Amino acid sequence: MVVNKKRIVLSNKIYPLFAGLSGDLIFYIAINTLFLTEVKHLSALEISSLTTISIFVMLILNPLVMKIINKIGALNSVRVGVTVLFLGAFLITVGNNYFTILIGSILYESYSYFKKMDTVILRKNLTFLKEEDKHLEYESKGSLIYAIVTMFTPFVSGFLFNLNNYLPMICCLIFCFINIILVNFLYEVKTPNRVIKNSKRKVKITHLVFLILLLFAVCYAIIDLGQNNSKLFIQYKLDSFLSLENVSIILTLIVSASRIARVVANYFFITIYEKYKSKILSIIGYSLLISFILILIGNFIPFRIFGIILMSIGFCLFLAIRDPFDNYIKELLLNNTKQEDHEIMINKLNFTRKLGKLIISSLITLILLKDILTYVMIFLLGLSCFSLVIVYEIYKILKKKKYA
Repeated sequence: MVVNKKRIVLSNKIYPLFAGLSGDLIFYIAINTLFLTEVKHLSALEISSLTTISIFVMLILNPLVMKIINKIGALNSVRVGVTVLFLGAFLITVGNNYFTILIGSILYESYSYFKKMDTVILRKNLTFLKEEDKHLEYESKGSLIYAIVTMFTPFVSGFLFNLNNYLPMICCLIFCFINIILVNFLYEVKTPNRVIKNSKRKVKITHLVFLILLLFAVCYAIIDLGQNNSKLFIQYKLDSFLSLENVSIILTLIVSASRIARVVANYFFITIYEKYKSKILSIIGYSLLISFILILIGNFIPFRIFGIILMSIGFCLFLAIRDPFDNYIKELLLNNTKQEDHEIMINKLNFTRKLGKLIISSLITLILLKDILTYVMIFLLGLSCFSLVIVYEIYKILKKKKYA
């Protein structure tokens, strides 16, 4: 097996930039609801159904996706990922009916299944160089670049949207094309007989791996849905004593502060990780719990301004722990599975993330049919307590294995 070491080094250097720019449809996520309602004239129900149907379709197609990934390898899978992201963005941009936009949304949802294989490529390259301990550092750099870019794009997207409704989507397509170019600089260390190994041998799910997958499914959904619902929760609180204009200004400031918190958290995460090591998962778990407590306390206390400050701090915590949690879970999973199983495990991680979000979001919808948003936040608080139980079980296993 001939390995080009220079290309491996170059690939590792390019990885954080590629991971940061290909993390999502950067300009679209800032104005997605505005674009779909005002330009595509979709209703709130139709917009919600786009996400639900797309996730459901990809969960059904997951076995087929895994077979394709096993067949073509990690690097080609990433190429497929950035290509379908471009196609998805293109269909959403030019589509003038619900069905076309739905196809684009499904492609957009499918890209992450393929694109997430870039983690496997990085791990293989670092393993070849005997630098596995730098994996989390590279992932964090990629998250930092993504956080910095997404900190500015909401303002840019809003400005561009006012100039022309389609300019943010054109920028999306440009970034997607840049990612298609960047992926050609990635390099994958080939594993002999990879297809035979992955397709013929059953992968054993240990108790530790099961707990990691379960924790990721629950916590990622809590963070994602907690972020969305708490923003709405704060808006309702502001509506009770401020004018619409002031509510808009304050919400913009809170969202901007949360973006800054995300950048700061990604910048200092490796330093914090080096200091606390195995306790980092507990720190993230307790931070998630504290965020819900702050939001609920802020909603109930009579001092409105102080309450908004507490709720804002809780909201910023969601953004601060989001990327560190994602990166550390991937590190933990890859450290406790065999290298030939990494493609399958990353796919399972992505699958459980989608499944967890689908289940918990469905439960939240049922709660909202009869109750107010406060009960949703209490429900998510309860789930964050449950996640701490899983964290404790993982910590005990790691301690026994002398990973602590």
